[in-house]
Amino acid sequence: MAILERSAPHVRAVLLSRHLVGRSSLAHLRLNEPNISAEHAMLSWNGRQWELHDLGSRNGTTLDGRRLSPGERVVVTRGALIGFASNLWRLVDDGPPVALARPLDGGKPITADHDLIALPSDDAPEVTVYRDALGEWVVERDGELQRTADGQVVRAGGQRFALHLPDVVASTWDAETMAPSLDRIRLRFKVSRDEEFIEVTVLTPEGDIALGARAHHVLLLALARARLQDQEEAARAPAASRLPESSHGWLYLEELETSLRLDEMHLNVAVYRCRQQLAGAGVAGAAGIIERRKPTRQLRLGVSQFEIVPV
Repeated sequence: MAILERSAPHVRAVLLSRHLVGRSSLAHLRLNEPNISAEHAMLSWNGRQWELHDLGSRNGTTLDGRRLSPGERVVVTRGALIGFASNLWRLVDDGPPVALARPLDGGKPITADHDLIALPSDDAPEVTVYRDALGEWVVERDGELQRTADGQVVRAGGQRFALHLPDVVASTWDAETMAPSLDRIRLRFKVSRDEEFIEVTVLTPEGDIALGARAHHVLLLALARARLQDQEEAARAPAASRLPESSHGWLYLEELETSLRLDEMHLNVAVYRCRQQLAGAGVAGAAGIIERRKPTRQLRLGVSQFEIVPV
C-alpha cells in the first residue's frame, strides 16, 4: 500500500486510489494552512503506478524541488519528496492502493489483508468485505451477500465504517506468473486418527503450498466430508435422480455449530481465518473457499477437488 509521510509534525497517510489534498472538507488529506488551496492536488493510482496532479493551486505543487505547471500530471515513485506549497511530504511506499474501512467516530482505519476486511475486527468478524470471483466488492453479513461500492457506510460492532475500495483495472498478468485460482487447485487433508492433527496442502499446477496444521482446518475438513458424501451418493445414484454438483456439500450453520462445538461467533472467526490464510498463500478469489447460500444459512467448501489422507 502507498504511504505519504510528513516528518514534522509526524503524520502518515495511507493513500486511497484517488487521494485529494487540500483545505476542503472533502479532501482525504486535509491541510489547514492558509497557503494551501481548497483542492490543491490529487494523487491517483493508474493501475501500474502513482501520479501526482496539480489542480491549479495558487501556491503550487512541487516534486523533488521542481514546481509543476498548473494542471500538470507526473509519475511519482517511492522516495519522492512532494510539496504542497511549503508543506513537504515523502512518498515512503508506492505500492498499489488497498481497501480500507475508516471508523466515522474516529480511530485508526482498518486496512484489508489480501482484499479481505473483517469488521469490527479479525477476532469478531461480524461483517466481512471482500472481492468475489467476478472482482466485485461485496459485504457479507449473517450469511447474506450484498454488492458494495467505494464510499458506502456499513455498521458493525456498534460502529459505523466508511468503505474505501479501489476500483482500478490491474495490469495484465503474465500467464506464467498468474496466481492460482480456486478452480485450478486441489486440497489435500492429512488427518490423524483422533483428528487432533489436520494439515492442509494446496496442490496447484505451479507447485504445492503448505498451509500447515491450524485450528480452523477442522471447519474445512467438516465441509469437505459433507461434499465428499454427496459426491459419492451421486456417483451411486441413477443418472436421472442425481443431485447436481451445485447442490453438493451444503451444511446448515446450526449443524456445524453442533458438530464442531462452536458458537456462531467462533464459527465466523474460523470462516474468516480460512479465507485469510488462503489469500495470504496467494490464491486468487480465496474468499470463495467457503461459500454461503442465503437465506438458508448454509455453508459449503468452495473447492470440488480434494483428498483426505489418514496419517
